[in-house]
Amino acid sequence: MIDDAAITTATRTAEAGAGLGLVGWLMQINWIGLAGVVIAAVGLAANLYYQRRRDRRERTEHESRMAAIRDRCEE
Repeated sequence: MIDDAAITTATRTAEAGAGLGLVGWLMQINWIGLAGVVIAAVGLAANLYYQRRRDRRERTEHESRMAAIRDRCEE
């Protein structure tokens, strides 16, 4: 549950950073564009981190479920 909230927050952060970078580029204000790119990169890194954690957790749950099913079939 916490990972889902973190993934959502990281995604929104990356989107906001990308939007800020676009605004900075359109207004030709370099520091705003650079800040947007940095924020987008941080959001992307956080998103990747929490997605990997979720994938690892789901893989473990899947393997446990499959082992339980195999054990029932062998009996």
